[in-house]
Amino acid sequence: MNYFKKILAIILLSFYALSGGTNSRAEENFILAQDLDNLRLSLLKAGFIVKIEKPPIQGTYGLVNLKKKIIWIAPITQEMGIFRTTFLHEAVHAAQSCKTGEFQPIGWKLEVDKAVEIYINSVLYRQYSTEKFDIEREAFLMQGQNDAVKKISSALEKDC
Repeated sequence: MNYFKKILAIILLSFYALSGGTNSRAEENFILAQDLDNLRLSLLKAGFIVKIEKPPIQGTYGLVNLKKKIIWIAPITQEMGIFRTTFLHEAVHAAQSCKTGEFQPIGWKLEVDKAVEIYINSVLYRQYSTEKFDIEREAFLMQGQNDAVKKISSALEKDC
């Protein structure tokens, strides 16, 4: 079984390299879940590059550079158990930029448990300026949705 995983990793990384991606050392041993790899391909079609490496801004787990259309996801998020949510969060930001080239909410009507909503609001008020509340709230709400990959991919396809 380990042999199969290694072969699959080599195949996936080969496709990634052929599709215009760049492999950093962190990416060499990294395998995405099938749905996240499909989302990565949607991002690639929309003109974004996804790098599994430490973002260039200290203290961040994920980052989107709109001018260069690069998304960074820190490898440590895998060990922390937040890789999926970080990937989804940053993919939302990419989709939010498609219409105008600037971040703007897509307008999804997303519902979460009241406790989750309170926690998100707490994070927003502690860590973000008020101008970023709407885009960050949408990204935080989406990262916990069961159909997040489908919705983000659809937005990328429609708006990018």
